Amino acid sequence: MSEWAETVREIWTNKVANDYQAQADGAQSFQANPSITLNLTDEEERSMVPKPVLNAYDYYVEEVEAADWGSVTATIEKLQNQEVFAVTVSTDGNDGWVELFDQKGEKLGAARTLEAWTAWGETNEIRAYTQDSELPHELKAKQRS
Repeated sequence: MSEWAETVREIWTNKVANDYQAQADGAQSFQANPSITLNLTDEEERSMVPKPVLNAYDYYVEEVEAADWGSVTATIEKLQNQEVFAVTVSTDGNDGWVELFDQKGEKLGAARTLEAWTAWGETNEIRAYTQDSELPHELKAKQRS
């Protein structure tokens, strides 16, 4: 994994924790660099997004949104003055998924989320959790604490 991918993962992990804490405190989360939400149901907008990002989005729409137990969002995030594509999944509970990509569509990371915590892993491993909604061991441990 590249140094940039590690940096992006660290920034995203902190973002998830901060957003969760702000929500728990009833405060509004402040984003210095707000995200741009993409409408990937629009063919013109899809044509401007790298194929790996579209593949991730389509996977989660089919596995989660179509099954009506969560929602999928694609955004462009500004992290350290670089644009990063994020495909995020939020469920009817307090868990989710995220996949991050650089501007060319190169994978920067895939993770399973639970409240303020993020567990990074291989894409296929992370996506497999959509089949049973299980959590990685490190998140199960957090859930019990």
